[in-house]
Amino acid sequence: MEPIISMPIIAPDEFLAIFVVSTLVLVLGVGYAALITLSKMGYLSKKWIPFSYVFWILQTYSLYDLSVRIHSSPFTFKVLMIAMVAYLFAPHVYFYLVEQAEKRYSKADEHRT
Repeated sequence: MEPIISMPIIAPDEFLAIFVVSTLVLVLGVGYAALITLSKMGYLSKKWIPFSYVFWILQTYSLYDLSVRIHSSPFTFKVLMIAMVAYLFAPHVYFYLVEQAEKRYSKADEHRT
C-alpha cells in the first residue's frame, strides 16, 4: 500500500493574496536589513534603527499571515517564527563581530610598528 500525501487545498481566490503577502515578506525583510545596515555603517543616523524594527514586525506578521493562508503545519510555523527571531538578531551579531575584529587587528597592527 502506497502512502497517501494529503495537501491542504488553497482556494483559487487566495492566490493573489498569497502572492502579495509573500512579496511583502521579501520587501519588508530588505527594508529591515537595509535600514539596520545603513544605520550601523553610518550612512543614516541611529534614529532610523527603531523604524527598521517596525519593518521587522510587519515582516513577521506578514510571514505569520502567509503561513495561515497556505495552511502550514504547527511545526513549520514554529520553524518560521524561530527563523524570524534569528533574522532580528543576525545583523547585530554581524556588526558586533566586525567591530571586535577591527579592535583585535588594530591592536595587532600597533604592536608591529
